[in-house]
Amino acid sequence: MSRRYHLQLSHVNEHAVSLNSAEGGLFVSDVVRVFPDDPSACPLPLVETAGRAWAVVWPGVGAHLRTFHRISLTRGGRTHLMAHPMEAVYYVIGGTATVDRGANRNVWSLPAGTMVLVHPGTSYRFQAADGGAEIVGGPCPADPGVYADLGVVVRPQRGGGIDLFHRDHPDLMMPIIARDARLIVWAGRGSQTANMNYVDMQPGERNVPHIHAGSEDTLYVLDGKGTIEDLSHGVELEFEAPCAVHVPVGLMHAVRADRGCRVESVGGPSPVDWNMLVKVGGYVRLGR
Repeated sequence: MSRRYHLQLSHVNEHAVSLNSAEGGLFVSDVVRVFPDDPSACPLPLVETAGRAWAVVWPGVGAHLRTFHRISLTRGGRTHLMAHPMEAVYYVIGGTATVDRGANRNVWSLPAGTMVLVHPGTSYRFQAADGGAEIVGGPCPADPGVYADLGVVVRPQRGGGIDLFHRDHPDLMMPIIARDARLIVWAGRGSQTANMNYVDMQPGERNVPHIHAGSEDTLYVLDGKGTIEDLSHGVELEFEAPCAVHVPVGLMHAVRADRGCRVESVGGPSPVDWNMLVKVGGYVRLGR
C-alpha cells in the first residue's frame, strides 16, 4: 500500500518563500542570501522513523541548482527509500549512519566527515546508529518531486551506484578559497552536478573574489561566523552557523572570516565550474 506525503506551502515561514505571480511558480533569486538552519521553516517528509527532515536551501528560497536538506535521525532512525533522476550529495555532520540501496543490497557505514555521492536513478536510504546522525545535502539540481508529492512508492533501482568520500582525503586544494579548502566530490571523481568541497577558513582569511558563470555557489556553514560579500550589488551580509549561504549564478562574491573565529563549511558551486577547476589544476588532472 502506497503512502502519500504532501508539503504544503503553509508549512513554510512566509519570509522563506516568494512566489513569482507573473510565472505562477517559485522565483529565482538574483541576490546573495543567508538562510538560518531552522527546523520549523520547511519540514520535509523524508524520514520513515525516529527523526525529522527539513529544507534549508531549496527552490522555495530561489535556489535551483543545489539543495541542502537537513536530516536529523535519533537512535535507529531511518529515511524513506529515495531516488532522484539527478545526482545527490550528502555530508555526515555528526554521529554515525549507514546508507543502503534497499532490497537487502550492500550497507555502508558513514562516520562523521563522510561525503556520499548518489548517482542518478540510484535508490538509497540513511539509517542512524545508536548515537543518532546529523546529515546535510540533497539532489543537485533540485528534484521537484521532493517538495510536491512523494506518493509514488520508490522501489529499489540500480542506477549508477553510491560513492563514498571523506573530508580528510581531498584530491586537490583550492588556495583561491582558503589555505585549507579541499576538493572532495568533483568531476574527477565522477560528479557533474553534485560536487562538494570542505573548507576550514581561519580567522582573517578571505576568498579571492570570484564568479561562477554557470553555477550557483551554496555553502552550509557548520561552525563559526563571517561575512559574505555580494560585490556585484555592493552588499555584505553577516552569517553565523548553523546556516546556509546562497550565491546565484554570475555574481562576483567572496567569503570573509572576519568575525574573530574560523568558518567551517561544505558545499560549493553546482554544477561543475570548469573555469575554477582550471585555476586549481583540476582540469589538468582530468587530462583535458
